[in-house]
Formats: sequence, C-alpha cells, structure tokens
Amino acid sequence: MTKTTLISKVQYKNFETGEFVDVQERSYEETIELIEKFPWNDQREKIVVDLTNPSITIEGKNNDFLKFALFFNRKYVLHYFDETQTLYTKSFFNLNEGFQYIKNYFEQPTFDTTDFRKENTWLQHNLQHFTTHDFRYEVSPKSTRTFLLSTSGTSFLVGIIFLIIILLNHLYSTNIAELFVLLLVMFLIGGGMNLILFFNYYNYAKDKVLIMSKGNDTFYFGTAENLIEYNKKEILQYTIFRTRGSRSSINAFAVVDIALKNGTLLRIPNLLVGYQAMEQKLFEYKRIEKNRFPFV
Repeated sequence: MTKTTLISKVQYKNFETGEFVDVQERSYEETIELIEKFPWNDQREKIVVDLTNPSITIEGKNNDFLKFALFFNRKYVLHYFDETQTLYTKSFFNLNEGFQYIKNYFEQPTFDTTDFRKENTWLQHNLQHFTTHDFRYEVSPKSTRTFLLSTSGTSFLVGIIFLIIILLNHLYSTNIAELFVLLLVMFLIGGGMNLILFFNYYNYAKDKVLIMSKGNDTFYFGTAENLIEYNKKEILQYTIFRTRGSRSSINAFAVVDIALKNGTLLRIPNLLVGYQAMEQKLFEYKRIEKNRFPFV
C-alpha cells in the first residue's frame, strides 16, 4: 500500500510572511522526524507569537493547511486553516501531543476539528501565512499604474498646499484668475518633474528582476535572462536615497543602493520593490539614509 505524502515546509524566526524553505513531499513518519529535529528551543528566543513564526507547515489536498508552531507560555500549537479560510487552533505543552492530530491529517479525508478552537479572524488575511510566496519582484502594469498615480497625487497635494499659502498671503490683493494660473503652473512643474523621475525609474527597472527574502542569505538580481546570484554576507552596507518627507508613502520616489565588499553596487528603485520592504530584508546590515533627489 502506497504511503500518503503531503508537502511540508519549514519556517524560521525572522522569516517574512509566506517565506518557507525545505519544501518537499513527505510521509507522516518523515514529517514527524522533521518536527522532532527542528530547533524549537533556539527558535523560541525573542519571538513574537503570530501566524508567521518558527513552524512546520503541511499542505493538505483540500486547499487546507496544518501548521505546527511555537506558542505562548512555552507551549506549542497546531493551526488548522481550512478550505473556507477558517482558522482553528489547539495548543499543548509537549511536542508529541500534536502527533496524533498530524497523523489524522494524513489519513482522514476530512480533518476533524472537534478538539480545536475556532478563531475569530474577521477581516484578517490569514492565507498569506500558509501559502508560499516566491519573493520575485519585477515591474508590472499594475505596479506601474499604482506608482504613477500615487506620485502624481503627491504633486497635486503639494500644489494645493502652495495654493493655500498664496491665498493667506494675498487674500485681498490677488484675483482668482491669477491664483488659478499659479496653481496650474505649480501643478505642471510638479507633475513634469514626477514624470521625468518616473520614466527615469521605469527605463532602468523595466527589465530588472529581484528575488530576495528576509530569511534567506542568497538573493538574485539582474534581468530575467541573466539573473546573478549574490550572498547577503557579502554586503558592506546599504543606502536609502529619498526626498525629504517621503517616508510615509510606500510609492514615493526612493532608491536603495546595496554596496558589496567586492566593490559591486546594486541599485534597487522602489518601482521594483518598496524601500521599506528592502529595510526589512536587510535588517541585519549597516543602513545609511540620505535625503536627496533619488535618480537612478
């Protein structure tokens, strides 16, 4: 009789949501061996308990998931996420207390949640904590449209602010026509500068691909036809170039320069991936921030 196998995958602390390694088909016995060899005690230090945590996740055959993870008060927990995206949990003190539930998950056509507590996760997007994300970043029509609309909107807002200032200074000495012309000029100047920056970013990034996650030291950057492998351990420092005041906008113009120890410089504009996301991925390395016009 052929043994049932299911995909299982490993997640360590400091991994991003959707980041997993050692993804492969395993039998029940192989999955238990993987759980028993996992460094639970080492991984428990300084974690914040969440659905993305040190864990072993098993993918079922009904678009469902069973995640064996660390929990509060030195406990372990099983998170069952069913095909309707309903979350159930069961916690326990001893590692092997969860094994029978995992065995049932391999053997039963429908997983029995009688011993589990149903969680209230209304408006939470929990699927992202169970599915695997490939962390491949490249320019798409959607990201281009979102980026352009956001930066254009920023210019318009700046124009409105300047208009208010002008109104306060010239409330009774400037007519409406003059104010309208001033607003139009400022909007065109701001929009024109943004368009120049945007096409500068687009021409540089349109063929680029970045594959990088927080927990994996290996990453790739280049074109789809020529992706070059790099290692984070070779990073000397990284520098964020952005305009002052753009911190609050994920779509503001910004560039992240990654300097490697061998002199190589990798330039990542946030049309490709936001600089806040890059900060998360490079949290272990020396960071420099410079407020200046971020051309690429």
